[in-house]
Amino acid sequence: MIRYRASPGGGAPIVEADAGDIEAMRPMLLRHARAIGVERRHVPDLVQDTMITTWEALNEGRVRGGERTPPDAALHGFARQTAWFHAMNLSRRGSGREDPVSSLRSVPILVSPDPTAAIEAADVLARVMASSPKVAHVVELAARGLIGADAARAVGQPRATYHAHEKRLRAALRKLGAAPAPKQAPRPTWKTRKRKR
Repeated sequence: MIRYRASPGGGAPIVEADAGDIEAMRPMLLRHARAIGVERRHVPDLVQDTMITTWEALNEGRVRGGERTPPDAALHGFARQTAWFHAMNLSRRGSGREDPVSSLRSVPILVSPDPTAAIEAADVLARVMASSPKVAHVVELAARGLIGADAARAVGQPRATYHAHEKRLRAALRKLGAAPAPKQAPRPTWKTRKRKR
């Protein structure tokens, strides 16, 4: 049975599973490998490598979850991530005549070798979006690439009003312990521009 156990050092819970749970993922991994473009004859080997790597990661306590992420979803996400990296390695080893991976058609949702950071970030973002409809709207617009003045124009609000909503989002993220965004260089003022002439 796939379940969580508390991490001894704190942080995200650790996923626990047995060999039967790993074997039960085989059909899902076979479909996933074909979906991302692995040639049919290479799929069984890639799936086997993925299952071995995932089993080793489980034994070492490297498969992590999140407060709002079910343990089976965390494990399956880790396995799909691992399959994608194995497929990348397979494509690099392929000769010019015969490419074992025709084209990797999609990057998995989790994009780091260890998905802990991505799972924790998704959990924080879900809690922030649930905190306020206005904050959730700011996040949705940012996901579409609209920030600052562009987002304010898109929703028909004055820039100052929208800036207040952005401040609320930043405060909610700080409250949940999210790392602040790196500071940007200050915009040049008319005095600094005049000094350069």
